[in-house]
Amino acid sequence: MEKHLDVMKQSLQLSETVLEGLTHVQKQLNEKKYPEAMQLMDDVVGGFASIENSIGPVFEEMNDTELVEVHIGKVRESLERVVTSLEDHSYGTVQEILQFTLIPNVKKLKAEMETLFEPYLVS
Repeated sequence: MEKHLDVMKQSLQLSETVLEGLTHVQKQLNEKKYPEAMQLMDDVVGGFASIENSIGPVFEEMNDTELVEVHIGKVRESLERVVTSLEDHSYGTVQEILQFTLIPNVKKLKAEMETLFEPYLVS
C-alpha cells in the first residue's frame, strides 16, 4: 500500500479543490457569469475524472471500498446532470443540483476517502 500513499494524499487534496471549484461555480452562476461557470465546471469535471482514474488501482488492493465506489457513482451521475443542464442553459436547475446533490455528494465522497485512507496516511 506504500506505493499508493501519494495517490491517496493527492486524491484527497484534489477532492478539496473540486469542492472549492463547485462553490466558485455557484458564485459565478449567482453573478450570471455563465461562460465562466461553464469553463470552471469543465475543470471540476476534469479534476473528478483524475480522482476517479487514480484511485482505481488503490481500490484494487483494498477491501471494503464499496461505500466510496457508491459515492463516486453518485458524484459522476450528479456531474452528468449538471453538464446536461448547463448545455441546456438551465442555470436554475444547475444551482439546485449543485446545492442539494453534487456538493453534498462530493463532501460524502471526500469523507469516505478520508476514512478509508486514514489508516495508511497516519502510520
